[in-house]
Amino acid sequence: MGMSNHFGVRSRRLTRRSTLALAPLLGFPAVVAAQVPAKLPRVGVIAWEGPETALRVDEVRKAMEVAGYREGLNVAFEWRWAAGSRARAADAAAELEALGVDVLFVLTTPVAHAAKDVVRKTPIVFSVADALATGLVSNVTRPGGLMTGVMLFSPELGPKRLEILREAMPNVSRVGFLASSLDPNAATFIRETTAAAKRLGIALVSIAVRGPEEFGSALDQMVSERVQAVILQTLFSATSRQFIEPALARGLPCVGDQPVFAENGALLAFGSYRPHLFERAASQIDRILKGANPGEIPVEGPTTFWLAINQRTARMLGLTLPASLLIRADEVIE
Repeated sequence: MGMSNHFGVRSRRLTRRSTLALAPLLGFPAVVAAQVPAKLPRVGVIAWEGPETALRVDEVRKAMEVAGYREGLNVAFEWRWAAGSRARAADAAAELEALGVDVLFVLTTPVAHAAKDVVRKTPIVFSVADALATGLVSNVTRPGGLMTGVMLFSPELGPKRLEILREAMPNVSRVGFLASSLDPNAATFIRETTAAAKRLGIALVSIAVRGPEEFGSALDQMVSERVQAVILQTLFSATSRQFIEPALARGLPCVGDQPVFAENGALLAFGSYRPHLFERAASQIDRILKGANPGEIPVEGPTTFWLAINQRTARMLGLTLPASLLIRADEVIE
């Protein structure tokens, strides 16, 4: 998309690809990890979602392979799932430290904060939206302590997402924002998106929910508020289909930040390209496994951005998307 971020790095253009293919999840990964020799370095991975999603497993494995690590050959993984609970995330972090893993890879802000609260000696690499805004670190150049990692957030993303939505729907004037009441970064997302919406003359209606069990009531409220589209927070990537499908049934388009949102039926998705950030996180894990101090490894921000458009959804909603938008997309789902 050719835009710069707050780290001063220009994004690079990627080639168009088809919808993301998920590798099948064969068995429970912890069983595989338990069968490899104990001498292999062990990486504990804690995801916010439940074990039913293969996406996180696939992303982590692929990123670590880019860094030169193959599961069962020169690395072992210990997989844990928070299933939408910060308490379970904290228990998993404490358990993995007790098991003696060499490094923790924690996915999403709630998991990162849970791990920070209980871990005392194990290095932590995080993948979060904004580590500064919620106090995970106070300095991205020298984070100090046990933590470093990557951030998906850029101040330009909120405005750009709304600009793309308006290009797809020129008459949009009221937009909903589905936020997570469990994510410390929700306040940052709402603040940045509200400011961007105001500049564009769009009214923003934000509703915070704990999880999918509250999607129905949130959707009812948004319909009653006469919103014309809904932006979903990143934390709902694994469960987004549960909101998007009933929203589409009511003629309400959705917007996300990762390709998986578009694959689950959202009209469009625009944001930092997570596979690339996971590769950077894997490089940080590699450095730590080779003896580096995590507190001296700079936190990295997004440099690559991805626009995915779902043409099937556009046709379902009776929308004709401009050619100028389609030609800029990195991924078009027909």
